Amino acid sequence: MTGLVRKATLLGVCGLLLAAATASANVPDPSKSSVPGFIKVGGAQTLAGVPDPTIAYSVTVRDFANNPIAGSFVEVNFTNCTDTKLCTAVIAGQTVDCPNKAVRATTNASGVTVVSVLGAANNSGSTVPPAIFAGAGLGCVRVYADGIQLGTATSIIYDQNGSLVGGNGVTALDLAISKNDIGAVGGGAPYRGRTDYSADGGITAIDLSFHKTVVGNSGANIGSGAGCAGGGVAQPYCP
Repeated sequence: MTGLVRKATLLGVCGLLLAAATASANVPDPSKSSVPGFIKVGGAQTLAGVPDPTIAYSVTVRDFANNPIAGSFVEVNFTNCTDTKLCTAVIAGQTVDCPNKAVRATTNASGVTVVSVLGAANNSGSTVPPAIFAGAGLGCVRVYADGIQLGTATSIIYDQNGSLVGGNGVTALDLAISKNDIGAVGGGAPYRGRTDYSADGGITAIDLSFHKTVVGNSGANIGSGAGCAGGGVAQPYCP
């Protein structure tokens, strides 16, 4: 009888462990998932609304056993990015939630989703170094999968003044504004993620070189020259 009880207990424990493992199979695990530490916020190439290809941001969601989770609901949240404004233009496969400053999409069969965040900064460029325009530092973006935070990312913004009236689209003026930021940080001002175009956690002259490429591509209609656009017309930014 004791042997039967022991076997029953063992089977019960095994059943509980199996149930626990099964229940965890579709739960995102931050330690196994992949969240790049920098996200590039840009614009559309033309008014048709095709996103700048260099802003594609890929997130991979996996469970505790390192298995990819298909159909996971991913949210890229910019609430803490005080100088980032999202664009309202619709991009296939993703949605924009203006009140919550979030872009959302669903993972594919490989547990991967790729979002292209259209947006701009509100940097007027009016500050004189070593003063610097207000904004976020490292890690202001929070990335979630099915409500579980997977990690954070820094918001790099191609269009420095795009969310201001008359500023939509990346132009040479954005280069002048980023140069202002670089000079300010060189003079002791705090780090601003928006201008870290080299994505290395610092702001130096090298970032200006990267931004020149962004501006050049935008002028050639292969970058972010149209800014917040879609359906053949310019679109508004989120409030």
